Amino acid sequence: MSLQAMETLASVEEQLRKQRADAAAAVKQAAADAREKGEQMVADAVKKAGEEISVLARETDEKAKAAADTLAGDSEAAREKLRNQAKTREEEAVSFVVERIVNG
Repeated sequence: MSLQAMETLASVEEQLRKQRADAAAAVKQAAADAREKGEQMVADAVKKAGEEISVLARETDEKAKAAADTLAGDSEAAREKLRNQAKTREEEAVSFVVERIVNG
């Protein structure tokens, strides 16, 4: 093999090694970029989920407070109704007792 052919072969081999090294570096960089992008996407998703949880918790608290207020109002109305019924029955009981005592 001539000297020029050997030099050409050595040059081609060196270019191939450089191309392989460049390709390996590009693959590593692409993997690092993809990992970084993936981690950022996960962080964004966690942040968004946290915000949504806060909103849902706030809405749930508001609904619970409204339900409690409604229940308290309903309880107050029921208590007042029972109080009025008891008062009516009390008056009937007093009248009954008085009638029994008077009529003997």
